[in-house]
Amino acid sequence: MNPFIVFWELTRACMLACKHCRAKAVTRRDPRELSTEECFDLIDEIAEFAKPMIVFTGGDPLMREDLFDIVSYASKKFRVSIAFSGTELASFERLEELKRAGVSRIAVSIDGLESLHDEFRGIKGTFRKSVEVLKIAKDVGLSFQINTTVFKQNIAELPKVAKLCKDLNADMWDVFFLVPTGRAKVDLMPSAQEFEDILCWLYDLKKFMNVKSSAAVHFRRIEVMRDRGEMPKVSELYYRLLNETKEFGEAKSVKKTDSRAFVTDGRGMFFISHIGEVYPSGFLQISAGNVREKSVREIYENSEIFVKLRDPNNLKGKCGVCEFRFICGGSRARAYALSNDYLAEEPCCIYNPKG
Repeated sequence: MNPFIVFWELTRACMLACKHCRAKAVTRRDPRELSTEECFDLIDEIAEFAKPMIVFTGGDPLMREDLFDIVSYASKKFRVSIAFSGTELASFERLEELKRAGVSRIAVSIDGLESLHDEFRGIKGTFRKSVEVLKIAKDVGLSFQINTTVFKQNIAELPKVAKLCKDLNADMWDVFFLVPTGRAKVDLMPSAQEFEDILCWLYDLKKFMNVKSSAAVHFRRIEVMRDRGEMPKVSELYYRLLNETKEFGEAKSVKKTDSRAFVTDGRGMFFISHIGEVYPSGFLQISAGNVREKSVREIYENSEIFVKLRDPNNLKGKCGVCEFRFICGGSRARAYALSNDYLAEEPCCIYNPKG
């Protein structure tokens, strides 16, 4: 399977201090970052064997002065998206420049209402600035999505974030389920039942808006079950969330899940760090090699961890016998974070396989 999506951490520098930060971002750029020319060469390398979507991330990519050169070079070969922080760096002029450089979509995070979001992101005023940036994107004519990290403390506010997405007319709501790595602690992570309830609610929400889950690939299992009229085991939380969004407006036809959606950590995707390390994902930080020493194609196609992850039959525990393992397989990053074994079963899935 060729990669469908590549996440590329251009820098770990960022002006925010988020409690969940995978990168443990700092305010200064690392002198070991891949140079502009190294980025150009790597873009050419990727283009030689695949045509994935490239998502530039960080840290905050806007901290790099050569960002627009890199984006412009990449967009001539790939569809390019970029995720950055809601700070003053995201000005009207810079968003216009990103559009001219060929960015197809931007992503900005909103994790709750103002007080909770600002507390989680570590800087007061971040919520208002993030909303302002999204409104600028609309004025500039840039497609934008809102990313939300789900953690224990913001579950009750998810319906309000969903409403904000609708009010701002976001093209996508990407709901990321916390993985305890980097600064993120295990006690921030929702329970397996809360995962199930929220994912079932997101299925219903898809009738009204474009929603996807990240680091919760068992959403695919829920989609299949719900499509055939089978309701997963839910608790009162599901009904509470559903009640808060029952007047969301007219339902729309929902697109069938694209085959590209069946990618997961190391299977159809990979992550490039700011210093050239290649991981199965940004949250499964086991290096398979460095692009300064090996070609990215060799790393992706031949390294042991990628080879093992490409075959769901290598999975252990209930994931290894689950009838949904080929479209799901669980979060390998979360399995690794909690068990130190990237092939272990997904710890936040309550489903019991039938065979």
